[in-house]
Amino acid sequence: MSCGAPPAWCHVHHITWWKRDGGSTDLGNGVLLCTGCHHRLHADGWDIHIDGTGTHATVWLIPPPWIDPHRTPRPAGARRYTLTA
Repeated sequence: MSCGAPPAWCHVHHITWWKRDGGSTDLGNGVLLCTGCHHRLHADGWDIHIDGTGTHATVWLIPPPWIDPHRTPRPAGARRYTLTA
């Protein structure tokens, strides 16, 4: 899940899911994931944690317990997208 696909191949994933968890739909709650990684994240129960803000943030993918009982964060392939004026 750290494929580093270019933004044109990506979808925005809501870090705090808008439908399941009532998360916001603004850019501060989004991260770009390729189609395959996005579907695996939803289907397999991965979580996301972000250290920092903007394009210099580090995005971590946290596996579900059935893949890694310790849920050790794994680095994602691309940084978050920040809209600037």
